[in-house]
Amino acid sequence: MGSIQLMSDAEKEIMKLIWDNGGSIFISELLEKVEESGRGWKRTTVRTFLTRLMEKGLLTAVRRGKNCEYRAAVTEEEYLSGQAKNFVDEVFGGNVKNLLASLLGQEKMGADDVKELQAFWEKCREDMK
Repeated sequence: MGSIQLMSDAEKEIMKLIWDNGGSIFISELLEKVEESGRGWKRTTVRTFLTRLMEKGLLTAVRRGKNCEYRAAVTEEEYLSGQAKNFVDEVFGGNVKNLLASLLGQEKMGADDVKELQAFWEKCREDMK
């Protein structure tokens, strides 16, 4: 998959509802969940967000009789991973080492943090074999 497009905060809220529903949802269910969230968005507003998400390739729609089922084209993990990669590419020229140096240089780390990072890097090394 190529570069995953950014979502607005409202689009993220819609996608989160879809991801939390197993990756697909009917419009009637989605409207209920939006109402429960207290957002106050009208049906037309929700449909606008859905259209934008489809245009960005993040969502697909399948007609089921009179109803429409919306399916996430990417998982939440894929989206977050793609956005993290885009950030590293744009801000750090794709250099993860520079990102880590920047983060670690600003943060005081305790012994538990160091152990956690060591375990993480060890797992990364094992996965690369």
